[in-house]
Amino acid sequence: MSDRGFQRPGSETRPQPEHWPYHAPSPEARSPEVPDVTAEAVDAHSGPPSRRMRLLAAATAGVIVGAALGAVWVSGVVREPASPPPIPITLNTFPRELLGSSRNDVLLRGAGFEPTLERLDSEFDEQRDAFRFAYGGEGASFGYGRLLTLTIVNGILAPSLSRDGAVNWSGRASQTRRIISLRTDDVSCTFEPKPVANEDRGVDELGDLRSDGRTDCVLVDAERDLSLRISHVQVAQGQDALVSATRFRAELERIHAGLVD
Repeated sequence: MSDRGFQRPGSETRPQPEHWPYHAPSPEARSPEVPDVTAEAVDAHSGPPSRRMRLLAAATAGVIVGAALGAVWVSGVVREPASPPPIPITLNTFPRELLGSSRNDVLLRGAGFEPTLERLDSEFDEQRDAFRFAYGGEGASFGYGRLLTLTIVNGILAPSLSRDGAVNWSGRASQTRRIISLRTDDVSCTFEPKPVANEDRGVDELGDLRSDGRTDCVLVDAERDLSLRISHVQVAQGQDALVSATRFRAELERIHAGLVD
């Protein structure tokens, strides 16, 4: 039996395999443009990296190291300086006298009566805790005589808001006036005049800087997160508002300098 493949009668004669157009060419007939993958080429790729690759790796490592050193340098330059420590709030933080008036606990402490001393110390500790809750830092207030208070706190105290005041339908003051009496870079003072009834007109007059009233001054040291306040706790009679503001400011600056120096 012939070893030629079956062919349908009447069809064209199939070409011999060696003449098929899709026959794989022999190694000798390959195009010279197509390089052969030789063992030498494989060895070249699997061997040590080229000089170009070594230079690229070195440059990349240099960039990474430079970036890391730059980040360290920038962090050292940009880092903010450490904040000053808070002012200790103790009895010694408060002067024994303020504008000629003694601190109200001085005489009681001088008497040495133990139950009174325990009560004063307990009240002082409660104040520090209350200020820490409200302002984030310890603070306290002390009275001086019947007219003045001094507050020192490791936090920011806001000055009293100024306002126009108001008189209701019956002619009586429903809200007192509050006037700015002094303002500098670090000290703000307001004055709250006492309303006075005008009998002739039948209404209350809200007053001005020449009236009797209460002065409130606040010194804020934002850098140290420290504030001091001197206030009239009741109406000061016969005191000029501008003079009171000037005196309060000078006393606040004196106390502040003693605390931060």
